[in-house]
Amino acid sequence: MTEHREPSIQVPEVAVASMNATHAEELGLIERLLAALDDEDAEAARAMAEDLAAHVQEHFSREERLMEQYGFPPYPIHKAEHDRVRPLVAGACAAADDAKGRAALARFLREEFIPWLEHHVATMDMATAHFLAMQGVE
Repeated sequence: MTEHREPSIQVPEVAVASMNATHAEELGLIERLLAALDDEDAEAARAMAEDLAAHVQEHFSREERLMEQYGFPPYPIHKAEHDRVRPLVAGACAAADDAKGRAALARFLREEFIPWLEHHVATMDMATAHFLAMQGVE
């Protein structure tokens, strides 16, 4: 068993409770996945990687539906950022079938996805949620 460090994932709360719930679910998945990767639990890591990839897809799609439904003016910019990151997450998670892929997934999560998610929530999601809350979205 390899000693692991829990990520210090810091995302601010936004003005829409359902977005906060989605972020909290995703952060929990990431933390459990990293623990499985650090513990070299290949079976659990593969299953959780699939769960994370599916969760990210639904997370982004839900936000995009809300932005479209309520006419969020910077929707194309926010969606473009989701579109840029979607295949990165999907590819990293899909590679969890072997030890090399699982090591790469752990690096990707810690060095790329977590910092990206922290920034994305604090900037794009914060602005999006503020707009959506003004439209009555909870």
